[in-house]
Amino acid sequence: MTQAQPVSIPNTRKIDFVSGINGQQYSISVALPWLPAPERGYRVLYVLDAHAYFASAMEAVRANVRDVVVVGIGYPSDPAFIQKAIEPLGPLPGLNELTSMAYAFGLKRMYDLSLPVSADVLAKENIPGFNLTTEQVGGLDDFLATIETEVKPRVAEMVSIDPANQAIFGHSLGGLAVLHALFVEPNAFRTFIAASPSIWWSEKAVLANEEKFSAAVGAGAASPRVLVTMGSEEETAKPVPAGLKMEQAEFDARIRSGRMVENARELAARLQALSGSNGYQVEDYAVFPKQGHGLAPWPALGRAIDFAFN
Repeated sequence: MTQAQPVSIPNTRKIDFVSGINGQQYSISVALPWLPAPERGYRVLYVLDAHAYFASAMEAVRANVRDVVVVGIGYPSDPAFIQKAIEPLGPLPGLNELTSMAYAFGLKRMYDLSLPVSADVLAKENIPGFNLTTEQVGGLDDFLATIETEVKPRVAEMVSIDPANQAIFGHSLGGLAVLHALFVEPNAFRTFIAASPSIWWSEKAVLANEEKFSAAVGAGAASPRVLVTMGSEEETAKPVPAGLKMEQAEFDARIRSGRMVENARELAARLQALSGSNGYQVEDYAVFPKQGHGLAPWPALGRAIDFAFN
């Protein structure tokens, strides 16, 4: 019998590094196009939560556009990294390789993709099973700085890129991160795609910079392209079968998904109402029927790639 071998993806690269900004370890996955770079360089799609969405984004891009590099930003999967990452959780019975990795990536993304929050607010917004402290969240500004100063240069060293045509995609807390990036540095990317953004985090702290962003758009100092998406069922709590406890990773819709659809709808309407110039564009708010939080990122990826690159 032929021995099974690990699956690998052709024409991809991986870079692991430690950030000089926040001291965190990251793993960059890069999918290169099959065709030579155009004179202007390849366009780029940066995908947060690479462990979940890099492969899907890569396949969707390769099937539909020919000059886009896909860059997934995530974390190393080696046992030493994972063990160190889950140490703050203490003993966790019944863990295996996959569940340990899920906990490790979950903890790291909670830090990187969230804004600071007070202890009182965090007690209401905490994820079941993690019991996070204020020191384990709030690293988003440093994470975005890491992308700008350490991820983007590494990609540019590897392959010719078009710095004027780059997009960023994030889902859930990743969508929150995309919105924060949009508001604080709207010229960092040409296109911002916020899928199911967790606007509720820290009592909607992400909106603190919306007014500043609106002023920049009105003055012609910023002209990004923006897409906000959502699954139609993201405000619907799923019932827990009698006798069973809520799983640690499952969202409590009454706490964590409150007004998910409406928060994003209202934000998209405000952004569309801005009078911008130089190519400022906000796509119609995209709501995917019969999609909950867990499945909404995949139709969002398809919509995002079409909006950003076609």
